[in-house]
Amino acid sequence: MSLAKILQIIGIIVVLDALYFGIAKDSMKLEVLLLFIGGMIFYVGRIFEKRK
Repeated sequence: MSLAKILQIIGIIVVLDALYFGIAKDSMKLEVLLLFIGGMIFYVGRIFEKRK
């Protein structure tokens, strides 16, 4: 498995955790922060994938 795919999977997991924090913990600030971080990790994985 390539680094790009691993980064994409990590990004999706972080986004899902962000949604959990938003629903269960009722923390909008942490939810938005984790959504941003997860989206950026996923996007970096997409960029690495397109280079090959």
